Amino acid sequence: MGIHRQRLRASNAQRFFSARAKTALQKWAVKKYGGEIPIATISPSTIKGVKSLSIPVPPMLEKALGYRGDLRFVEFGYSPKMLRFGYCDGGDHIPSDQDPWFRFLRHPVIARHLPKARYPTLYGVFRRNYQRAIEEFFANGSQGRFPTPPHRLLLDRKERRLYVCRTDHTLLFFALKEPENEDRRRIFVDGLLMSPGCENYKVPVPKEVAAEPLGWLDKLLKSTN
Repeated sequence: MGIHRQRLRASNAQRFFSARAKTALQKWAVKKYGGEIPIATISPSTIKGVKSLSIPVPPMLEKALGYRGDLRFVEFGYSPKMLRFGYCDGGDHIPSDQDPWFRFLRHPVIARHLPKARYPTLYGVFRRNYQRAIEEFFANGSQGRFPTPPHRLLLDRKERRLYVCRTDHTLLFFALKEPENEDRRRIFVDGLLMSPGCENYKVPVPKEVAAEPLGWLDKLLKSTN
Protein backbone atom coordinates (compact mmCIF):
# COMPACT_ATOMS: atom_id res chain seq x y z
CA MET A 1 0.00 0.00 0.00
CA GLY A 2 2.91 2.34 0.81
CA ILE A 3 4.39 1.94 -2.67
CA HIS A 4 0.97 2.45 -4.26
CA ARG A 5 0.42 5.68 -2.30
CA GLN A 6 3.91 6.90 -3.21
CA ARG A 7 3.26 6.27 -6.89
CA LEU A 8 -0.11 7.98 -6.72
CA ARG A 9 1.40 11.03 -5.04
CA ALA A 10 4.15 11.23 -7.68
CA SER A 11 1.62 10.94 -10.51
CA ASN A 12 -0.66 13.56 -8.97
CA ALA A 13 2.28 15.89 -8.33
CA GLN A 14 3.35 15.64 -11.94
CA ARG A 15 -0.13 16.48 -13.20
CA PHE A 16 -0.37 19.36 -10.69
CA PHE A 17 2.96 20.85 -11.78
CA SER A 18 2.03 20.44 -15.44
CA ALA A 19 -1.27 22.26 -14.92
CA ARG A 20 0.39 25.06 -12.94
CA ALA A 21 3.09 25.53 -15.59
CA LYS A 22 0.51 25.78 -18.37
CA THR A 23 -1.59 28.25 -16.40
CA ALA A 24 1.42 30.43 -15.61
CA LEU A 25 2.50 30.49 -19.26
CA GLN A 26 -0.96 31.47 -20.45
CA LYS A 27 -1.17 34.30 -17.92
CA TRP A 28 2.18 35.57 -19.15
CA ALA A 29 1.06 35.31 -22.78
CA VAL A 30 -2.18 37.20 -22.12
CA LYS A 31 -0.27 39.95 -20.31
CA LYS A 32 2.41 40.30 -23.00
CA TYR A 33 0.53 39.50 -26.20
CA GLY A 34 -3.10 39.98 -25.28
CA GLY A 35 -4.01 36.36 -25.94
CA GLU A 36 -3.24 32.75 -25.03
CA ILE A 37 -0.59 30.56 -26.66
CA PRO A 38 -1.89 27.26 -28.05
CA ILE A 39 -0.03 24.54 -26.13
CA ALA A 40 0.37 22.54 -29.35
CA THR A 41 2.49 25.33 -30.85
CA ILE A 42 4.98 25.48 -27.98
CA SER A 43 8.45 24.40 -29.08
CA PRO A 44 11.70 24.03 -27.11
CA SER A 45 12.74 27.46 -28.41
CA THR A 46 9.78 28.90 -26.46
CA ILE A 47 11.83 28.39 -23.29
CA LYS A 48 14.42 31.11 -22.79
CA GLY A 49 17.92 29.65 -22.68
CA VAL A 50 17.25 26.69 -24.98
CA LYS A 51 19.53 26.67 -28.02
CA SER A 52 18.75 24.95 -31.32
CA LEU A 53 21.77 23.10 -32.74
CA SER A 54 22.71 22.75 -36.39
CA ILE A 55 23.77 19.15 -35.82
CA PRO A 56 22.78 16.32 -38.18
CA VAL A 57 20.72 13.80 -36.23
CA PRO A 58 21.08 10.09 -37.07
CA PRO A 59 17.62 8.54 -37.56
CA MET A 60 18.39 5.81 -35.03
CA LEU A 61 20.03 7.95 -32.34
CA GLU A 62 17.41 7.58 -29.60
CA LYS A 63 17.31 3.79 -29.95
CA ALA A 64 21.09 3.61 -29.74
CA LEU A 65 20.94 5.60 -26.49
CA GLY A 66 18.36 3.25 -24.98
CA TYR A 67 15.08 5.09 -25.52
CA ARG A 68 12.19 2.74 -26.33
CA GLY A 69 9.24 5.09 -25.87
CA ASP A 70 7.35 6.88 -28.61
CA LEU A 71 6.88 10.43 -27.34
CA ARG A 72 8.04 13.25 -29.57
CA PHE A 73 10.54 14.83 -27.18
CA VAL A 74 13.22 13.05 -25.16
CA GLU A 75 16.30 14.40 -23.42
CA PHE A 76 19.65 12.74 -22.78
CA GLY A 77 22.25 13.54 -20.16
CA TYR A 78 23.27 12.99 -16.57
CA SER A 79 20.95 13.03 -13.58
CA PRO A 80 21.84 15.97 -11.30
CA LYS A 81 21.17 13.80 -8.24
CA MET A 82 22.51 10.37 -9.17
CA LEU A 83 25.16 11.61 -11.65
CA ARG A 84 24.36 8.76 -14.01
CA PHE A 85 23.60 8.87 -17.73
CA GLY A 86 20.09 8.27 -18.97
CA TYR A 87 17.08 9.75 -20.70
CA CYS A 88 13.81 11.41 -19.79
CA ASP A 89 10.67 12.16 -21.80
CA GLY A 90 8.81 13.91 -19.02
CA GLY A 91 8.78 11.25 -16.29
CA ASP A 92 11.75 10.17 -14.19
CA HIS A 93 15.36 9.94 -15.29
CA ILE A 94 15.78 6.42 -16.71
CA PRO A 95 19.35 5.04 -16.57
CA SER A 96 21.02 3.80 -19.74
CA ASP A 97 24.45 2.80 -21.06
CA GLN A 98 26.77 5.79 -21.33
CA ASP A 99 29.22 4.29 -23.86
CA PRO A 100 27.12 4.99 -27.00
CA TRP A 101 26.56 8.50 -25.63
CA PHE A 102 30.29 9.17 -25.28
CA ARG A 103 30.99 7.81 -28.76
CA PHE A 104 28.31 10.10 -30.17
CA LEU A 105 29.59 13.22 -28.38
CA ARG A 106 33.18 12.55 -29.42
CA HIS A 107 32.47 11.93 -33.09
CA PRO A 108 34.15 14.64 -35.24
CA VAL A 109 30.81 15.72 -36.72
CA ILE A 110 29.36 16.32 -33.24
CA ALA A 111 32.31 17.26 -31.03
CA ARG A 112 32.89 20.69 -32.57
CA HIS A 113 29.33 21.71 -31.67
CA LEU A 114 29.43 20.33 -28.12
CA PRO A 115 32.98 20.78 -26.75
CA LYS A 116 33.66 19.29 -23.36
CA ALA A 117 35.19 22.55 -22.14
CA ARG A 118 31.89 24.38 -22.69
CA TYR A 119 29.45 21.62 -21.73
CA PRO A 120 31.30 19.46 -19.17
CA THR A 121 28.13 18.07 -17.56
CA LEU A 122 27.12 16.53 -20.90
CA TYR A 123 30.23 14.41 -20.45
CA GLY A 124 29.43 13.56 -16.85
CA VAL A 125 31.93 16.04 -15.44
CA PHE A 126 30.60 17.97 -12.43
CA ARG A 127 32.31 20.40 -10.12
CA ARG A 128 33.66 19.05 -6.86
CA ASN A 129 31.05 18.34 -4.19
CA TYR A 130 28.22 19.00 -6.66
CA GLN A 131 26.12 16.14 -5.33
CA ARG A 132 26.71 17.20 -1.73
CA ALA A 133 25.53 20.72 -2.58
CA ILE A 134 22.27 19.29 -3.94
CA GLU A 135 21.76 17.11 -0.86
CA GLU A 136 22.35 20.09 1.42
CA PHE A 137 19.91 22.20 -0.59
CA PHE A 138 17.07 19.71 -0.02
CA ALA A 139 18.16 19.01 3.56
CA ASN A 140 17.73 22.72 4.28
CA GLY A 141 14.15 22.68 3.04
CA SER A 142 15.02 23.92 -0.47
CA GLN A 143 16.50 27.08 1.01
CA GLY A 144 19.44 28.89 -0.53
CA ARG A 145 20.70 28.68 -4.08
CA PHE A 146 20.36 25.46 -6.06
CA PRO A 147 23.56 24.47 -7.92
CA THR A 148 23.56 25.35 -11.62
CA PRO A 149 21.55 22.60 -13.36
CA PRO A 150 23.49 20.38 -15.79
CA HIS A 151 23.13 20.55 -19.55
CA ARG A 152 21.12 18.04 -21.56
CA LEU A 153 20.46 17.36 -25.22
CA LEU A 154 16.76 17.54 -26.07
CA LEU A 155 15.72 15.66 -29.20
CA ASP A 156 12.66 16.50 -31.27
CA ARG A 157 12.04 13.08 -32.78
CA LYS A 158 9.58 14.41 -35.33
CA GLU A 159 11.69 17.24 -36.73
CA ARG A 160 14.98 15.39 -36.07
CA ARG A 161 16.44 18.43 -34.35
CA LEU A 162 18.63 18.67 -31.27
CA TYR A 163 18.60 21.40 -28.65
CA VAL A 164 21.10 22.04 -25.89
CA CYS A 165 19.56 23.19 -22.63
CA ARG A 166 19.63 22.69 -18.89
CA THR A 167 17.49 20.41 -16.77
CA ASP A 168 15.47 23.34 -15.44
CA HIS A 169 14.55 24.22 -19.03
CA THR A 170 13.37 20.72 -19.87
CA LEU A 171 11.49 20.42 -16.58
CA LEU A 172 9.35 23.36 -17.62
CA PHE A 173 9.07 22.27 -21.25
CA PHE A 174 7.93 18.74 -20.40
CA ALA A 175 5.36 20.11 -17.99
CA LEU A 176 3.92 22.26 -20.77
CA LYS A 177 3.88 19.40 -23.28
CA GLU A 178 2.64 16.68 -20.92
CA PRO A 179 0.12 14.47 -22.79
CA GLU A 180 -3.40 14.87 -21.48
CA ASN A 181 -4.79 11.75 -23.16
CA GLU A 182 -5.62 9.16 -20.51
CA ASP A 183 -4.16 6.43 -22.72
CA ARG A 184 -0.78 8.14 -22.48
CA ARG A 185 -0.61 8.20 -18.69
CA ARG A 186 2.76 7.15 -17.40
CA ILE A 187 3.49 3.89 -15.64
CA PHE A 188 5.67 2.88 -12.69
CA VAL A 189 8.43 0.30 -13.07
CA ASP A 190 10.97 -0.28 -10.29
CA GLY A 191 9.74 2.89 -8.63
CA LEU A 192 10.43 4.97 -11.74
CA LEU A 193 7.77 7.00 -13.52
CA MET A 194 8.10 6.39 -17.26
CA SER A 195 6.14 6.33 -20.51
CA PRO A 196 4.88 3.03 -21.99
CA GLY A 197 7.53 1.22 -24.02
CA CYS A 198 10.38 1.91 -21.62
CA GLU A 199 9.64 -0.96 -19.24
CA ASN A 200 12.65 -3.00 -20.42
CA TYR A 201 15.12 -0.22 -19.75
CA LYS A 202 17.52 -2.67 -18.06
CA VAL A 203 17.88 -4.73 -21.23
CA PRO A 204 21.12 -3.64 -22.98
CA VAL A 205 20.87 -2.07 -26.42
CA PRO A 206 22.20 -4.53 -29.03
CA LYS A 207 25.75 -3.63 -30.04
CA GLU A 208 24.83 -3.32 -33.69
CA VAL A 209 22.06 -0.85 -32.85
CA ALA A 210 24.35 1.18 -30.57
CA ALA A 211 26.90 1.44 -33.39
CA GLU A 212 24.47 2.60 -36.10
CA PRO A 213 24.67 6.37 -35.37
CA LEU A 214 28.46 6.30 -35.69
CA GLY A 215 28.26 4.52 -39.03
CA TRP A 216 25.70 7.06 -40.23
CA LEU A 217 27.90 9.96 -39.10
CA ASP A 218 31.01 8.38 -40.67
CA LYS A 219 29.27 8.27 -44.05
CA LEU A 220 28.19 11.87 -43.61
CA LEU A 221 31.74 12.92 -42.77
CA LYS A 222 33.16 11.18 -45.85
CA SER A 223 30.58 12.80 -48.12
CA THR A 224 31.53 16.27 -46.94
CA ASN A 225 35.31 15.82 -47.26
